[in-house]
Amino acid sequence: MGQEIKTQLRLDGRIIDVTALLEGESLVFRGGATMTIPFGEMFSVEASSGWLELKTPRGLMLLELGPKAEVWKEKIKNPKALVEKLGLDATKKVCVVGKLDAGLRADIEASGAKVAKSARGKGFDVVFLAANAKKDLEKVPAAKEMIVDDGAIWIVYPKATATGIKLDPELTERAVLTAGRTLMMTDNKQVKVDEDLTAVRFVIPAAYRKKKK
Repeated sequence: MGQEIKTQLRLDGRIIDVTALLEGESLVFRGGATMTIPFGEMFSVEASSGWLELKTPRGLMLLELGPKAEVWKEKIKNPKALVEKLGLDATKKVCVVGKLDAGLRADIEASGAKVAKSARGKGFDVVFLAANAKKDLEKVPAAKEMIVDDGAIWIVYPKATATGIKLDPELTERAVLTAGRTLMMTDNKQVKVDEDLTAVRFVIPAAYRKKKK
C-alpha cells in the first residue's frame, strides 16, 4: 500500500536481500530481514551515489535504491501532513459516518473540505467510516452508494495495540479488508492516523466504474 522496492540492505557487515517499503511514517523491511523503523527514530538520513544511508538505533543501514535514493530521503525527511495523505482539500465533498475520533474530525474540517452536516446523501468524493466494532463494517455497502465513481471510502479503526480504547477482538485488519473487497472494491492505501488508529482507503476499480458519456 506504500512505495516498495526489492533491493539489498547492508547492516552489521551483512548484505541482505529485502523488500523495503515506505508505509505511513515508517520504513518497513521484509524478506531476509523483518523490521520496522519509524522515521522519528532515525538519527540521520542521507543519499549518496544511489545509496540511502540511515543512522538508526539498530546501527548504520545502507539501502541500494539507485535514482530513488534522493526521492526516499526527501519522503523520510519531509513526510506529508495527515490531510494530504488522506487526499483532502477545499475541492472535496466529504461525509463522516459513525463516531469519528475528535482529533481526526478536526483535521478533516480544517482541511477546507466541504463536510456534510449529516451522514446522508450521495455524490461525495470521500466518505470516512468510523469502525469501532466489527458490526460497524455493515455500513460499508451504504457508504459505497454515497461516493462518486472515482471517490473513496476511508475505514478508520483501532490498531490491535491501541490503548485507552475498548477493542473488539473481531475487528481485525482481515475483517476490514474483507468488508471492502467483497463489494468489489480495491484497498490501495493505508495511513497511520495516530498511535491508536489506522485508516484504509477503498476505491471502485476503473473497470467497474460507470462509463461517462
